[in-house]
Amino acid sequence: MAGDDQARQRTTNGCGGGGGGVDDSSKLKNGNGLLLPQSNGNNHHKGLNGGVDGLNCKVLQPVHPEEDPDSICGLWFFKPRWLQRFANKKAFLAVFCLTSVLQGMYYTYFVSVLTTIEKLYQIPSKTTGIIMSATEIGQIGGALLLTYYGGQGHRPKWIACGMLVFAVASILCATPHFIFIDDSLLVTSQARVRSSQNATIDSQRSKLCQALDQAASASPLPGNLSSPFIIDGVLATTSSDALNLLNGGEGAGGPVANALRQAAPICDVSTRPLSQNRITHVVLSVFFISLLFIGIGATAVYTLGIPYIDDNVANRESPLYFGITIGVRIFGPVFGFLLGSYCTSVYVNFPFETSNLSPGNPHWVGAWWLGVFIVGAALIVTALPMMAFPRNLPQRRSSQRVPRPALDRNGAICPKHQLQQKVPLISSPPASPSGAKKALKDKPTLRGALSLSDFPTAIRRLLKNEILLYRTASSVLHILPIAGLYTFLPKYLESQFRLTETKANMITGFAGILVMGVGIFASGTFMRKYKPNARFVAKWIAFTALAYSIGMVILMWVGCPLGDYVGLNSEHRDLDFLPPACNSTSCECKSGLFSPVCHDSVTYLSPCLAGCSQVSGSNQQPTFSDCHCTGTNETITNGFCSLECNSLTWYIVIFSVFVLIHSTSEVGSMLLTLRCVESHDKALALGLIQFAIGLFGNVPCPIIYGAVVDSACLFWEDNCGEPGACRVYDPAKFRMVFHGVTAVIMFVAFLVDAVVWYKASSIHIHEEEEAKDATIAIAANDAASSSPQVPTAHADSESCV
Repeated sequence: MAGDDQARQRTTNGCGGGGGGVDDSSKLKNGNGLLLPQSNGNNHHKGLNGGVDGLNCKVLQPVHPEEDPDSICGLWFFKPRWLQRFANKKAFLAVFCLTSVLQGMYYTYFVSVLTTIEKLYQIPSKTTGIIMSATEIGQIGGALLLTYYGGQGHRPKWIACGMLVFAVASILCATPHFIFIDDSLLVTSQARVRSSQNATIDSQRSKLCQALDQAASASPLPGNLSSPFIIDGVLATTSSDALNLLNGGEGAGGPVANALRQAAPICDVSTRPLSQNRITHVVLSVFFISLLFIGIGATAVYTLGIPYIDDNVANRESPLYFGITIGVRIFGPVFGFLLGSYCTSVYVNFPFETSNLSPGNPHWVGAWWLGVFIVGAALIVTALPMMAFPRNLPQRRSSQRVPRPALDRNGAICPKHQLQQKVPLISSPPASPSGAKKALKDKPTLRGALSLSDFPTAIRRLLKNEILLYRTASSVLHILPIAGLYTFLPKYLESQFRLTETKANMITGFAGILVMGVGIFASGTFMRKYKPNARFVAKWIAFTALAYSIGMVILMWVGCPLGDYVGLNSEHRDLDFLPPACNSTSCECKSGLFSPVCHDSVTYLSPCLAGCSQVSGSNQQPTFSDCHCTGTNETITNGFCSLECNSLTWYIVIFSVFVLIHSTSEVGSMLLTLRCVESHDKALALGLIQFAIGLFGNVPCPIIYGAVVDSACLFWEDNCGEPGACRVYDPAKFRMVFHGVTAVIMFVAFLVDAVVWYKASSIHIHEEEEAKDATIAIAANDAASSSPQVPTAHADSESCV
C-alpha cells in the first residue's frame, strides 16, 4: 500500500517520464489531479487539445502562483506561502462585499444626517441637492478613464486606491464640525435659552415691553445706531427712537439693556447674514470637494470589481455571485441608516459635552460628523487586504482535490458526467526553467499596449452597440427616481408622519433597503437554477419598472393631513385673526422664529405668537401660561400637537412590496449588460453606464428632488432676514409631487425596457458556458477513448453501466 501511495504521489505531481513511471501510465495525472490519456508508446502523451506534448510532460501542469508574478497574493515584499491560500474567488468576494457595504453605509449615512446639516448651517434642500451631485461629477470624471486603464491593469490595486481616496475624502467631510464647533453649540444653546425658565425671550416678554414703555419718556444716550437689531429673531424694530432705546435708553444699565442681556444675544442683521453666509460657503465648499473625490473612489471599486469577479467565475455561477455581491451591498445602506439613527441621537459635541435637550426637540443637533469617521477608518483597514489580491486569480492548484470522472468498462467518461467535468485551460510553456520564466515575462497582456489614442476607438466600438445604449438609458431612468426617492425619504417620513429623525432613518433602512436585498438574493438564486434566456430577463425588468411606477401612484394617496398651524393653513393663514389683546402685547413677534407650542390641537410656531409671558417646568419639557393669543388661561405645551393618523403602517407595507418586486431585476440587468459586449469590453461598458448614470441620472437627481422638496415648504426659518432651512412642509403637496415625479420617470424607464425586451434575442446569457463545457467534455471523452487499457479504478470514482 505504501508503494502504491508513493507511486500515486509521483504520478500526481508529474507525468512519470521513463522507468517505472511508464508502467503506471494508465494512472498518470496532470497537475490538477485529472487522469491523463494513455502513452502512445513513445513516452509521448496526447494532450486534451488533441496534440502531442512531447517528451516533457510537465506542460500539462498549470503554472503555480509562486511561479507567476501576476498570481501571487501579498503586499510588496510580504508574500508568504501561507497567504496564497486566500488568492481565490471566495476570499475576493468577501473583501469586495465588505467594501461595498462600507460604501453603501456612507451614502445613506450622509442622507440620514442631511436634516441636521441643513438645520445647523441653514442650507435649503435644493442647495444640499446640488452639493450631493458632486459625487456624481466625480463619477463622471473618473468612470471612463479609470475603467479603460484600470480594467486592463492590476484591478485589485486600482480598487484599493479608490477605497483609500474614498476614505480620506469621507473623513474630510467632518472637518466643518471642528472648524465651526462654536456655531454648532450656539444652535443648541439658543434653544436652551428659549426653553429656560430664567433666560428666555418668552419669559422676558412682559419685562421687555414694560421696559420699553418706561423708557419711552427718558432721554436716550447720544448717538444713533446705523443698523437695525433683531433680538434672537423675536423682537424686531427699525424706528430710530427704538434704536436709541435699545442702545441704552436710560443708560447702559437700564431695564431694556438688562432684559436684553438676560434674554438672548443681539443679532446685527447687517453683519450676521455675512457671517452665516461665510460659514455656509466654507461648509458647502468642503462638502463639494469631499464628495467629488468620494465619487471618483467609488467608481473604481464598482466598475473594476464586478468584471474581476465575472472573469474569475464560471458563467453559470455569475448570477449567484452577482446576487451575493449586489444583495450584500444592500446591507450597506441599511447599516448606514442605523448608524445615522445612532449618531443623530448623540449630542453634537460628543464626547466632551452633553445637552439637556432631548433628540425630539426641534433644536436638537446630533453628532452628524461621527459616522463619517467610522466609515472612513473602516475603509482604510479594508483597503489593505484588497491591495494584496493578485492581478489574476490562479487556477486550481494540484494540492486541491478534483473529483475524478466516472468511467465505463472501456475507460470512457460516462455521458452524464461529460458536462459536469470541468478541466482548466492549460497553456504550454517551454520545457526549460529559463524558458518558462521568459515566457511568463513576455506573456501577452495589454499592460503596456494601452494608450490614450486607443481610447476613442474603444468608446466608438461601444457606442455602436445598440443594445448597450438602450441598457444605458434604462439604467439611468431606473437610478434617477430611486436615488432621489431614497435621498429625501427620511425627510419625507419626518414631515409626513411626524416621526423623529432617528425613527425615520430606521424605517428607511429596514422597510426600504433591507427588502431590496431580499429581492436581489432571490433573483440571483432563481437565475442560477432556472437559467432564463435574455428575452425573459428583459421582459421581467420591464415589468418591474411598470409595477414600481404603479406603486408610486398608489402611495400618492397614503399620508397624513397637516393639522392646524397658526399662519400656515387655510383656517389660520393670516395673523390678523389673533385677538386684540394678543396684538397689543405681541411686542412685534417675528414670524421667522421656529419654536412650536401646542394648544387645543392648534400649533403656534412660537410662544411669542401664542402671546405667552410665563414659562414653567423643566428645560426639556417646558409649559407656557398667560398666553393671550389662545383666548384662555390654560397652559400650553412645547412641541407640535399630536397628529391622529394611522397611515404609516400602510405606507410601509405598500412601499416594501413594490421595492421587493423592483429589486428582483438587479441581477438580470447586470447580466444583460455584461453579456451584450465582448469580454475585454466589460469594464469599459460598466464605466460607460456609470458615466451616463452620473451625468444624466445622479447629477440632476438631487437637484430635481431638492427642488421638489422645497416646492412643498410652508415655513422657512428666518436667519436674520435671510431664509434658512425649511421647518414645515405641506404634506399633501409633498406627497403628490414626491411620488408623482418618481412614477413618471419610472414609466419612461418601462418604455425603454420594452425596447430592450424586443431586441434581446441576440443576447445569450448562458451560451458561452454551455459551449465551453461541451468542448471540454468532447475533448475529455476523445482522450479517454483513445486508451486501449482500462484504468485502475479508485475508491472515490463512480461506476456506471
